[in-house]
Amino acid sequence: MRRRYVLDASGALFLAGCRRSESSSEAASSTAATPTGSAAESSSAAPSPTEEPAPTPGTPAEILAGSTVPVLCFHQIREFRPDDSAYARTIITPPAVLTAQLQALRDGGYTPVTAPALVDHLQFGTALPDRPVLLTFDDGSVTHVTAALPVLRQFGFPAAFFPMTVVLDKPDWLSSDQLRELEAAGMTIGAHSWDHQRMDQLTGDQWTEQLDAPAATLAGILGHPVDLLAYPHGMWSQEALPHVAAAGYRAAFQLSEPTDPAQPLLTIRRIMPPPTWDGPTLLGHLDSDF
Repeated sequence: MRRRYVLDASGALFLAGCRRSESSSEAASSTAATPTGSAAESSSAAPSPTEEPAPTPGTPAEILAGSTVPVLCFHQIREFRPDDSAYARTIITPPAVLTAQLQALRDGGYTPVTAPALVDHLQFGTALPDRPVLLTFDDGSVTHVTAALPVLRQFGFPAAFFPMTVVLDKPDWLSSDQLRELEAAGMTIGAHSWDHQRMDQLTGDQWTEQLDAPAATLAGILGHPVDLLAYPHGMWSQEALPHVAAAGYRAAFQLSEPTDPAQPLLTIRRIMPPPTWDGPTLLGHLDSDF
């Protein structure tokens, strides 16, 4: 089921070869000839290191077959407020609820992994721990640092954060310094568009505004390229996929819809656990939905 939500303005991601220097016998060669084929000469010709072959990506069918790792999507992590709408209360997670849900994951034998580790697993077949799960947080609410990060640190869990760039450094939203803090804590930062426009409805110059510009902004803040994307509202279309790839994104995350068989890395599924899910309910959905 595709979802759309209203943002609350107040709350709302190295071979240098070494050559051995000539021995002192070389210096002595000005007065005494060095025998051809001597041990000193042969020892100076060290073999060159052998580079590891590049991993071979899987076919779309292989990637699709491996797309069974649960991915969870959270939004604001805070207590409910009187003016929160009924829908907002389905995507606002009180800190105690987040703690209980993450406790259920640990007690259920799940191991949260990083987003790059999951993408490597899907693309190249690299190993993951038993019962892996990916935690993601969308939009860029300041509560991701003030409320979610302490809980993640409590459990030692990594996660991925996808902020809109239009809200960065504004009140109630993540700052550039907080993005760097999240990354220093072992979290992954990805893009979530500029201002949360649905990517199944973009045209013309909007692709650059919503895809290329956010990646460039985040790269400037973090000091390295950003190649993961979460679709606003979880919405994507066949027209969007080549634009996402052209903008340099390695993988992209949606919500609930079936993974596209031709572009599985650009349509990785997630679900949003509402705050009404207790531990057994959450674990039941991980088993049934993935």
